[in-house]
Amino acid sequence: MADLSVKSLGLNNPFVIAASPATHGAFAVVKSAGGLPGAVTMRNFGHGAGDGSLVLPSTANLRTGKPALQSHALGASLKDPFASLDDYCAAVAQARREMPQEVKLWVSIGHFRDLTTPGKDWRTDWVREALAVEEAGADALELHFNTPGVAVAGGRIFDFYRLITTVTKTIKSAVQIPVVVKLPVESCDPLRAMEAALHGGADALGPTARWKGFVFDLDWRRSRATPGGGYGGSQALPVISYVVAEARLNGIELPMYAGGGVFSWEAAGKLIMAGSQCVQLGSFACCLGPRAVSKLIAGFSAWMDEAGYPDIDTLCGDALHLLTLPPNVAEVRRARLASAHRAAQPDPGLCIGCEQCQDVCWYNAITMQDGLAVKGDACVGCGYCFHVCPTGALEVPAGDILASIFSE
Repeated sequence: MADLSVKSLGLNNPFVIAASPATHGAFAVVKSAGGLPGAVTMRNFGHGAGDGSLVLPSTANLRTGKPALQSHALGASLKDPFASLDDYCAAVAQARREMPQEVKLWVSIGHFRDLTTPGKDWRTDWVREALAVEEAGADALELHFNTPGVAVAGGRIFDFYRLITTVTKTIKSAVQIPVVVKLPVESCDPLRAMEAALHGGADALGPTARWKGFVFDLDWRRSRATPGGGYGGSQALPVISYVVAEARLNGIELPMYAGGGVFSWEAAGKLIMAGSQCVQLGSFACCLGPRAVSKLIAGFSAWMDEAGYPDIDTLCGDALHLLTLPPNVAEVRRARLASAHRAAQPDPGLCIGCEQCQDVCWYNAITMQDGLAVKGDACVGCGYCFHVCPTGALEVPAGDILASIFSE
């Protein structure tokens, strides 16, 4: 059986439940920990308990890994249930006692608004909070920078990147437990943000693909989403995968727990193969619950066994080969697929004469003969016609063709 442990972060597996309504308070943390992820991140003190969630087109898509988006929804807006930091730390201690010992308890501290409020003494407040949470039993602290911009801190103006470094260094110097930093990819240079956290002494980086979004119906009066609220979904996975890969190829070596669009074990595998040791489960865990998390982890473990990956270290970054192929190898792969596209004729037994292939041919290489598509010598092998054929009449084993160069 594959070893799912992430030794650099002391986790039994690479799945981290992100700070969310699914982790607000002891009950929610313990419930989420029942799915046996590697870690659960308890939501910030003073953050509020959230406004619910909207999944489009349905949670059925989310559950099966199909394309879906998620946004903050209109619903019960719950105030923070903790009257004081002492109450919050009592909940941290309760969660740590009641959750399985093999699941790590990460705790988010502070709130970005503390940094943007003139006159707010965030240094004193955050250090006090960090020390109290550490004493209550947190295994790690998370600094949650979910909104880039300019903040007033310590009586002077800091740009966003300097702010990351300053806050990270301040908290890191105050506590003994690891400090992990959750970072945006919206409206900022993600690599510069990661480097800023690195300079501050962060123990791990959590680049997260989540944006402000304007989700509404054509009859806008009936729209259920909160305009400008957090927006994410399956479309975020390629974006965050590239951010992670770019960081790795530019020398950033700290452990990562990236997130964005991980709605299936397949998506988790891709993000780890892009170079992140761990993955955040945010929308997925919050909207589907701990049983869905357990199922995802089991599917991921089974796939690692089937694919022959013995451990996370072997899997992590394996797809970076695609970004570092020698030019001649990349060209051979491209040429082989183009050649196969040129050589393949539509299967007359499957062609239904819909003319979609002809409609997307930009080289006048497809004609209709007796109601069936036929390719001519003008075909350049671009592949557009293969993508639109609804019946498989135009088809080549593209994956086998592209993989053949590596077996040679």
